[in-house]
Amino acid sequence: MSSSCSSDEGYAIELYFDPALENQVLKAWNVLARRQISTELIEIGSRPHITLFSTPFLLEPSKLDSLLKSISSKFEPFSLSFSSISSFTNDNNLLFLSPTPSISLLNFHSTLLDAIANEGIEVPIQFSTGNWIPLCSVAPHVPKVRMSEAFSLLRELKLPVTGYAVDVALVQFSPVREIFSFLLGNNNAIEP
Repeated sequence: MSSSCSSDEGYAIELYFDPALENQVLKAWNVLARRQISTELIEIGSRPHITLFSTPFLLEPSKLDSLLKSISSKFEPFSLSFSSISSFTNDNNLLFLSPTPSISLLNFHSTLLDAIANEGIEVPIQFSTGNWIPLCSVAPHVPKVRMSEAFSLLRELKLPVTGYAVDVALVQFSPVREIFSFLLGNNNAIEP
């Protein structure tokens, strides 16, 4: 899913979390779903993540298989800390958790973008180094009249929530379908 959630179809490279951190994000999704503020991420089969790259163009997944395998083997799982709740107040009204930008996260993203560019795949401007805003979507398309209620509910998360980035996946959307993923620090693919 793109960081702006504007595209209905495409491919994305997503960074996934350890189970405890993933459950913290799922808790937020479920609270907003119960209040009927946003159910979209649950409905499309998404998983809590940070989108590292997204494109509406048709990709050849096999081109990215060895690329992601290679990169994931060079990086050990690294810590993540979601320290604030933010939003893009445009047509999408996206609410998200913002990670504290760490050297590990920025290095991983930069290494990935370099490898993608070396494959001749165009990197959209919003994912390029210097423009990319790392985020974990919590609720896209929140009705404007419900934004303050959604923020209020999310404040109960008791930030920061911390954990680890543990694997990276290529997904096709929407709905979300994982094509393959790799554990960080490991050369073995995870079966979807």
